[in-house]
Amino acid sequence: MKEPITIEVLKEKLDFFRTIYDSIRIIDPVKKSVMDYKESNIKETNQICYKYWSSQKICDNCIAMRAYIENDTFMKLENTAEKLFMVTAIPTEIQQHKIVLELFKDVTNTMMVGSGEYESGRSLKNSLVDMNNMVVKDDLTNIFNRRYISERLPADIIKSVIDRKPLSVLIADIDKFKEINDTFGHIVGDFVIKEIANILLGCIRGDIDWIARYGGDEFLICLNNTSNNSAYSIAERMRVKIEEKIIQIEDKKIEIFASFGIFTMFKEQLTSEEIIALADRNLYEAKKRGRNNVVK
Repeated sequence: MKEPITIEVLKEKLDFFRTIYDSIRIIDPVKKSVMDYKESNIKETNQICYKYWSSQKICDNCIAMRAYIENDTFMKLENTAEKLFMVTAIPTEIQQHKIVLELFKDVTNTMMVGSGEYESGRSLKNSLVDMNNMVVKDDLTNIFNRRYISERLPADIIKSVIDRKPLSVLIADIDKFKEINDTFGHIVGDFVIKEIANILLGCIRGDIDWIARYGGDEFLICLNNTSNNSAYSIAERMRVKIEEKIIQIEDKKIEIFASFGIFTMFKEQLTSEEIIALADRNLYEAKKRGRNNVVK
């Protein structure tokens, strides 16, 4: 992992950057806030970074967060209603405060994607969505992947602390999944995983909550502004829907069960790793109780 570049080093290059890029800004990707840097001092503003794109939700493919975590430079294409931008995110430090420098280049009239004719920019916009999704979506289930967890969960934790609202994390595991794989094969196993993902998606608020594939047959569900009791009710609804799902393979029926571990952060200040470990501990307890259980 590379060391982040200090702002002192970058300051020497800012004039050069301004000759190449149309706009430069400093952000805190965890808090999602734009920073004001003047006379070697940095302070937070009330600007939210993703609202630049006229969006009301955190970017799925947040390269600023990726740069922050991996201490490396990342680039992606992003668009407003009228323009297409190449965005570069560079990790840096100011007064031992880790932040990210974002550089914007207007490539509306110079960037071509693929070949053929596009209908009023719609296909281009869809191409950008597809490219961004490739980075943070799981190929099998089309839900988010493990990388997304490491980039999104810290931001939701910060928002929970600032808003003083509970944040609940569920870890779900398909019971005896190895037996299904060994008995019916990996194609059926993959089908079961996709069915479970769809059931879980149907039980959450799509604009507030999110689901990611955490491991082979494990899923992580993040429920924002959700109490422990409410999270338990949601997990129970998921568990019952999975229990009711019967998969028919030729003349055989496959019954599916799942166990859930829940942890709710409220008033504490915990890291992603700590929250996941506590939810995982409750999942282990659910398994100990005979599987097909929810433990909060």
